[in-house]
Amino acid sequence: MKTFLFFSLSILMLTSCQDYGKLDKKGDLDRSLAEISGLAVFSNDSLIYTATDHGNPNSIYGLDPSGNIIREIAISNAPNEDWEDLTKDSNGTLYISDTGNNENDREDQFIYIIPNFANLAQLRESLKAQKITFTLSDQDDYPPSLRNLNFDIEALIYKDEYLYMFTRNRSRNFDGITKVYKLPALPGTFEAELIDEYYVCDDLNTCAITGADISADGSKIALLTTNKVLILSDFDGERFFSGNIKTYDLGYNSQKEGVAFKNDSTLYLVDERRAQTGGNFYEFSLD
Repeated sequence: MKTFLFFSLSILMLTSCQDYGKLDKKGDLDRSLAEISGLAVFSNDSLIYTATDHGNPNSIYGLDPSGNIIREIAISNAPNEDWEDLTKDSNGTLYISDTGNNENDREDQFIYIIPNFANLAQLRESLKAQKITFTLSDQDDYPPSLRNLNFDIEALIYKDEYLYMFTRNRSRNFDGITKVYKLPALPGTFEAELIDEYYVCDDLNTCAITGADISADGSKIALLTTNKVLILSDFDGERFFSGNIKTYDLGYNSQKEGVAFKNDSTLYLVDERRAQTGGNFYEFSLD
């Protein structure tokens, strides 16, 4: 009994003394969200929406600003093969990126579209989705060689009637490159066009892109890794890396999987629960 109490107190002290670097922890996430992935915020709703990835329910969860689950909406016709990110448009449409591809062997990937989600989520417990099915313009082999594992997509944004996807590079010879693909934001079957790539940095553990969001006015893009956020601004159209790029070191390394703009100067972030790290809801000030 004494051993159990000592162990419990040790865990409690470790948790309470945890250093989250420059992140402002707002709350603990429910254990059902241990594999959380993606965030989306709507202007007419106080909740922050999220999902979980491979093997978890095909549900969208509404969180309060402390990370508590307030609402759950099942997407009844959209199996969760590997949901990795969420984004939205100005009309209140939600887009779910079913594009997780750790082995780089998926020949078809999907984006689920839920029109008017911003209003319906407050009224319904279940919704149906439309679907985009797509392949990638530069992938010929499933899987490709271990030196070319750069077809896993974990970051999605919407801009001007198109969806843009950023890869999480898993190549054996990691070169720090994230690729950018473009899709029409319409139901149908398409080939996603490779339009750009960018060198983030050369550490596999801290430089792979795991989430993205675009500000409400479309002027800033946030790209997330395990310990940093890149803010892109002053870019030209869809040449997102053509303007200013500022890297913020978060000071805390964990499996961060979701980012969203709370406003122009503050981000929401979440991370997966891994042993003694993660499973939290944070804010981060860009000031």
